[in-house]
Amino acid sequence: MDVTTRPDPVTAGLRPLYVPVRSGPAGLVIRLWRTPSGARTAVAFTTDQRLRAALGPCQPWIRLSPTALRRLAEPLGATGLTVDPLLFSRPTGAGVP
Repeated sequence: MDVTTRPDPVTAGLRPLYVPVRSGPAGLVIRLWRTPSGARTAVAFTTDQRLRAALGPCQPWIRLSPTALRRLAEPLGATGLTVDPLLFSRPTGAGVP
């Protein structure tokens, strides 16, 4: 049996993603985050429901292909792309080192 693998539509840049944005001086700007190791990363979600669940119902967003998002983020020092991140916070009362 011959098995052929197909690239994942998200990583192949075929399916647009939901990208959180903020207002900037020249219009909308993509939001960049930091990974736990401190590296800058672009962030996107596969559905608007996942974006709203993570960031709240009022978070503005745009749709971009993964390729377009990477091209926008690279000049800003973000070489990674994080899709559908799980968010967490420190427990209350935890000190900041």
